[in-house]
Amino acid sequence: MLHVLRSPLQRTLIPLQWRFQRCLFSFKPHSLQGEESTENRMNPLNIQMLSKNLHDQIFRGQEPEYREEEVERSIRHLQKHQLWGKETSMLPEVELKLPQMYGNNIDEHFRILAQKQNLPYLEAATELQLAEIPAMPQEWSWEVGWTRYGPDGESQKVDFPEETALVFDVEVCMAEGRCPTMAVAMSPTNWYSWCSKRLIEERYSWSNQLTLADLIPLETSINSARPPGGQWKERLIVGHNVSFDRTFIKEQYLLKGSKVRFMDTMSLHMAISGLTGFQRTLWMANKMGKRRGLQEVKEHFKKAGQKREGPAIDSWDWVNISSINNLADVHALYVGGSPLKKEAREIFVKGSMADVRKNFQELMQYCAMDVDATHHVFTEQLPLFMERCPHPVTFAGMLEMGVSYLPVNQNWGRYLEDSQDIYEELQREMKKSLMTLADDACQLLQDDRYKEDPWLWDLEWDVQEFKVKKVPVSKKSKKEVETKVGTSLPDSEEDPGPPSEEETEGPCPSRLAVEKLKDTLSQLPKRRQHLPGHPVWYRKLCEKMSAEDSWSPGANLISLQMRVTPKLMGLTWDGFPLHYTDKHGWGYLVPGRRDNLVSEEEEGEGPVCPHRAIESVYREYCEQNSKARPQYQDCHPQRTSCGRTAPCGPRWRSLAPWRV
Repeated sequence: MLHVLRSPLQRTLIPLQWRFQRCLFSFKPHSLQGEESTENRMNPLNIQMLSKNLHDQIFRGQEPEYREEEVERSIRHLQKHQLWGKETSMLPEVELKLPQMYGNNIDEHFRILAQKQNLPYLEAATELQLAEIPAMPQEWSWEVGWTRYGPDGESQKVDFPEETALVFDVEVCMAEGRCPTMAVAMSPTNWYSWCSKRLIEERYSWSNQLTLADLIPLETSINSARPPGGQWKERLIVGHNVSFDRTFIKEQYLLKGSKVRFMDTMSLHMAISGLTGFQRTLWMANKMGKRRGLQEVKEHFKKAGQKREGPAIDSWDWVNISSINNLADVHALYVGGSPLKKEAREIFVKGSMADVRKNFQELMQYCAMDVDATHHVFTEQLPLFMERCPHPVTFAGMLEMGVSYLPVNQNWGRYLEDSQDIYEELQREMKKSLMTLADDACQLLQDDRYKEDPWLWDLEWDVQEFKVKKVPVSKKSKKEVETKVGTSLPDSEEDPGPPSEEETEGPCPSRLAVEKLKDTLSQLPKRRQHLPGHPVWYRKLCEKMSAEDSWSPGANLISLQMRVTPKLMGLTWDGFPLHYTDKHGWGYLVPGRRDNLVSEEEEGEGPVCPHRAIESVYREYCEQNSKARPQYQDCHPQRTSCGRTAPCGPRWRSLAPWRV
């Protein structure tokens, strides 16, 4: 439970708990190298263990104790799987001198190392958490590079912020590429703002190739790759989704040097009270007021009879003590108060650099408000993270994983382009295959063959008739039409031979056919019909004809996410055709099943289930997989999942819900 989220006492209890624990262990390494030995160490199950040399160094010579009943149980388990007595290969013994160990065992060794590694960053985090943040500037400097704002409101141009701990946020004008546009940083004593050259200096064009000079310096001067004095300092940068901001920091692209580490409030939130993928869907439904959807989920679990560990899904208290990962919802969860205003973000997403210049003060204030919100969230999260993840190695691992990088050359760009091209080609091939399946399925409309298809029998096969306007015809026009019709067109199957003299002097037959076709133009309705003569489900997959260049004929709207796709692909579950109903969701049809008949189902009109075809599909599956086919006792008619009575019709069985 997160009942301590807003507890004021928790801030003062944060404590450098790991700093004080270092007195429990000695930082002086002990040398306990084992004597060299060539004897193979084996356990009672004849499994090779660590060599004596490594075992003595790691476990300080302590030998494990084996209980007789545990050994016998292990032997029985191996015999059950026919593994007992098997010959195993023996690896050569390893004689390796390990680094000297701290503490008395492995746990103490890594705990001490992590505490030693974490100490400067934990001190910086605690300083930032307990600090009284100065007032935010009312006006921001329109100047390239970093500007520092003191407690009294004075501003001063600096090379970079020098404090040990910072809360940091970067904004990017997406229309201008991947170059940082502006940034705001906050320390326990000062506020900072940064502006790029591309924002301040108006040029006709800028290079698309970024250099280190385009990035944000946090430890070095503009034209330098070394810090003042030549010594890199341990510093901590806090941000929400800070890995995004890290990509715009100049020193992070230097292969050696920087000792800056990052703490991500989004990652802290996920460790404290994050959501699983399924919970995220329910949380979003709850936020949007879709209580009906939540009720359907509970009904599905009840009918599916699935066993779930933990408390029942009757209580929705967890919805109020967690949130999704964006800053606005995380801030509302841990801090509360007025919701964050995120409207200005759209200027960075959809606007141009001219729009950013026009709204500079407003956008800089927006960036600063995000920094302030991130600090408040961090203040509440840090004690909770220490409580839930107390081991110092967890903190050390998070810091190290936050500064990983992948050195690349021009091959990386080519790899990305090739991967994108291959992906797009596969997408086109997949869509073409699905369109072909949809076109082939339309052929089942002839002679109502779809009624015997195990997958497509319940689709909307209604056909829209072709509409023709009735045009009044005068007697004179009628006589002219009859005259034209009287001139018969030659039969294409017979060889007419050379034309006669009358045919040569008369009108051309092909011209008569074209004129006859033109005469029917007036019978077309003013509003063009959408694919008359095709079934409803197919028309839904096709775009309506338009003059736009993007229009193309065929079922080009089809995708893997549509419910009709598994049916067109003929998917099965252990040989049973997949089936979808609005009431139950996805399931599969089992021929001859009656034990899962739902008594409350009511008879209704609908398509008749092709039970024989479904049984044939399962029979073929059993033959292909050499699986025994069950004998069905088809004595009485039963209700099918479509609501109609049919002899020994297939029964619907629920699957765990999955989206198609």
